[in-house]
Amino acid sequence: MELKFVAPNIEKTFGHLFFGSLKRELQDGDRDNRKVVSRTYELFSDLQRTDNIEITIPAKKGEKGETIEVDSPVMIVNPRIATVGYRIGDQGFVRYICHADDIIPV
Repeated sequence: MELKFVAPNIEKTFGHLFFGSLKRELQDGDRDNRKVVSRTYELFSDLQRTDNIEITIPAKKGEKGETIEVDSPVMIVNPRIATVGYRIGDQGFVRYICHADDIIPV
């Protein structure tokens, strides 16, 4: 069995979430026909205080910074956590990536 992602318990994993800002956009296509495929947003958590949480959603859900104010409470829809392994020198590291179907105001 292949593990593709983990579906977290939102309340226990993230606590209460608050909207931060757009972190980056992923674009696809050639130079003349580029289009945004996904957007990654920073969210703040009352449970995960040391690091902000980055959530990547499909671009078709729109630019959330236009409809959700900073520090507004939000909910993530259908989150999935995946890992990406990488190495630096002789050490191995894991980066966690959270994808979701949408970010909505509460």
